[in-house]
Amino acid sequence: MADRYDPKGRKLRSNEYYDTKTGRYRYIFKDESGKNCTLYSWTLTKSDIVPRGKKQKCGESLREKIQALNDGTLQREVKNSDNNMTVYELMERYIKLKWNDVRESTRSGYRTQLKFMKNNKMGKRKIYCINTTEAEEWMQELHDKNGKNYSTLHVLRGILRPAFTMAKRNKWITDNPFDFPLLKKRYGGTKTREAISKKDMRRFLDFVRTDQHFSRYFPQFYILFFTGIRVSEFCGLVPSDIDFEKHVIHVKRQLIRIHDGKKMLYFIEEGKTKNAQRDLPLTRDLESVFRNVLAERKARINDTFVWNREHTDCERGFIWLDKNDNYEVAQHIENHFRWAVKKFNRIYKDELPEITPHVARHTYCSNLISQGLNPKAVQYLMGHSSVDISLDIYTTLEKKDVERMYLTLVNNPSFDFYPLDNSPVIVAPSELDDSNDEPDEIDE
Repeated sequence: MADRYDPKGRKLRSNEYYDTKTGRYRYIFKDESGKNCTLYSWTLTKSDIVPRGKKQKCGESLREKIQALNDGTLQREVKNSDNNMTVYELMERYIKLKWNDVRESTRSGYRTQLKFMKNNKMGKRKIYCINTTEAEEWMQELHDKNGKNYSTLHVLRGILRPAFTMAKRNKWITDNPFDFPLLKKRYGGTKTREAISKKDMRRFLDFVRTDQHFSRYFPQFYILFFTGIRVSEFCGLVPSDIDFEKHVIHVKRQLIRIHDGKKMLYFIEEGKTKNAQRDLPLTRDLESVFRNVLAERKARINDTFVWNREHTDCERGFIWLDKNDNYEVAQHIENHFRWAVKKFNRIYKDELPEITPHVARHTYCSNLISQGLNPKAVQYLMGHSSVDISLDIYTTLEKKDVERMYLTLVNNPSFDFYPLDNSPVIVAPSELDDSNDEPDEIDE
């Protein structure tokens, strides 16, 4: 092969090339799998000056990169058909692998994040050239400049981190730039959805029950506060799930609505956890509310079938309908809560905190615990996979409840660890010499 030279007259080594069109140097080689890879640089040696208008860090001349590659310290810079993909392309590839293993609601979240990343500057970056600092700075920018809250960032990173882990496992990159803790305090995620007090719950329900407009939603609010049912499970109820003979509510499914990029689609899904299918007891008041709801519903029934994702199961005739007789979903119920609280706070000086269907669920759990119900029973009623979730996340006890529960326990006759009104069983003998029991005083 004839000798090759760069514009400065320097002889190029084997597999080194100079591109006269772009002015860049490149080095071509094969990786361990036999794929062609390329290193690029604006300079050939360490002493070369970077062309005006071009950016290149110290130590990134072509021959320095080749040396680092041979030393095994430069893996992330190697470009091949896989690690030359963009962040967006990596996300697409990862989501494609997970698509059949996730619920339809998760798929909807995937679509939302892909749509966001498609035109984002980070989505257009090559996966091999992102470091952890840049990833953290980008997350901070999304929070500070784009107004993304902790929850949104948590979902986004929940896709990026495993996607980059996949890339690292396949040796497309050597480091995962998104493998860092997402601090709640930094991104405004310290606020949690907690239970409201019994006083606020009563104030809210009293207001809704007597309000000319929102009284139509009182049955929904009441049922959510006194069953703790998930809002998607609540929307998935059909009349046959309300068993007046056995006095239970059969919780069997969730009703969700997603946007697939073209139109809104309804789906039914199994419960969120393995314990989600359960029977909730019907109190006399709950039975009364459901009977009234079902009696009024007879005049407006929607019999449209809703299928699951696999098209192996379907259901129809869901209880809750909107003003157009379409099936109501979580967003409808959340709006009812938000508008009712907003109107209450416009009228009364002592305002209510934020109340959502999930806050009602938290409140139900806390009320059960505060009344002394066994935690395992609470776990069953809530449909939680673990009792720790019921106790650690969903329970907020008021101070007076803790005091009442404690006094009820210690004042119970069976709580007789050491009652003072009982005569001592062991009595110290008075005739023994106890002069040596006390230690001698120590002179200062």
